[in-house]
Amino acid sequence: MHIILATALTALIALIAGVTSIAAQLGAHPWWANQVILVGAPIGIVLGLVLWGARLNRVLRLCLGVVALAAAFGVAKYGQIGFANSYAEDQLAGKLWYMGWIATSAAASLLLMAAARSKVAT
Repeated sequence: MHIILATALTALIALIAGVTSIAAQLGAHPWWANQVILVGAPIGIVLGLVLWGARLNRVLRLCLGVVALAAAFGVAKYGQIGFANSYAEDQLAGKLWYMGWIATSAAASLLLMAAARSKVAT
């Protein structure tokens, strides 16, 4: 798939995720669920373009995307649980929850870029 088409497809999926509030359904706070997608998706697209430009092996790109997505989602869930257990007093947990969701959105976009580019031999 051409890189422009892969970028457009990833941006479209991020837009659909923002409209459907999928981040809020997966555990992000409803007040900033759409914001984390708007911030994280462009970061993931840029990282996907950098990995494409680096001509990394497609399996390595996919593995990086999967590991980044799992780690980011884990940080977001850890922050969410810590913030809820502290009755909204633990600011670090709240920041981990918020930044973890930005990283989750970026990693999901990176994984989509890697998956879209995986059919082309590098």
